[in-house]
Amino acid sequence: MFIFLLQTLAEILAGGTSLTSTEQIDFSHPGNRREEGAGPTLNLYIYDIRESKQYQQAGRQVERNITRHLQAGTVSWAPSWFDVSLVLTAWDRTTLGEHHFLSEALTVLLRHKALEEEFLVPELRGYGSLPVMIGIQPSLEVGGLWSALNVPLRSALYLTITVPFHTQPTTTPLVLERIFDLRNKMDGHGSNQILTKQVVIAGFVKSATTNLPLLATKVSLQGTTKFMESNKEGLFFFENLERGNYVLNLNCPGYLPKNVNALVDNQGYTFKEIFLTPE
Repeated sequence: MFIFLLQTLAEILAGGTSLTSTEQIDFSHPGNRREEGAGPTLNLYIYDIRESKQYQQAGRQVERNITRHLQAGTVSWAPSWFDVSLVLTAWDRTTLGEHHFLSEALTVLLRHKALEEEFLVPELRGYGSLPVMIGIQPSLEVGGLWSALNVPLRSALYLTITVPFHTQPTTTPLVLERIFDLRNKMDGHGSNQILTKQVVIAGFVKSATTNLPLLATKVSLQGTTKFMESNKEGLFFFENLERGNYVLNLNCPGYLPKNVNALVDNQGYTFKEIFLTPE
């Protein structure tokens, strides 16, 4: 999503300033000035990404399609929203030239209190307009920001744009998620007894280089006797677990072993997509 955000901003800035194309907009570290003779350039650099406090997450969505021979489902998540903070600087032959391009950029951005959906690249559409905050103060202290960037303090614009980050849907065989909240009949003391809920951990194991599933990867739960091997789709799962934190130990011939943390909480199974690196 962040690449698409930069692409959208570049197209807006190139179309509304005296720059002639998006080729004159750079996304590298603001200290890496282009070689002399490259002409005027605007630089957009993401320096901070943090979860937005203004947007609530809607949670996971599961679409299930059951056939006679295979139980399958698409597991997707509602987007998480993040505040992406950028610093916008200008390079030109003269200081006045740089101020001119910053002034043009500010004029263009002030006309976009939000990035209207019609101006967004296709990958960012479907979520409405994206809020934009333009200020003379960054989300971090000015001196600390430029010190961290190891660049002398210079004129800049500071932007914060709230964007959705959507996890790609994953198709997986259904792992039976049997959650029981069974209450016995009231006993003689007038209290209810609640039986333990049954929850699971599930996931895929894949190669980090080929993105293909890894068969026969031994997955064990650290501190327990539970283990299983992934099937031809790379799928593994564990049932009948209490809530808590678990560590998965993964071992596959020809690949480096790996430990992965997994949290089992309330209702629903914890899903992991794990990539192993070849030795």
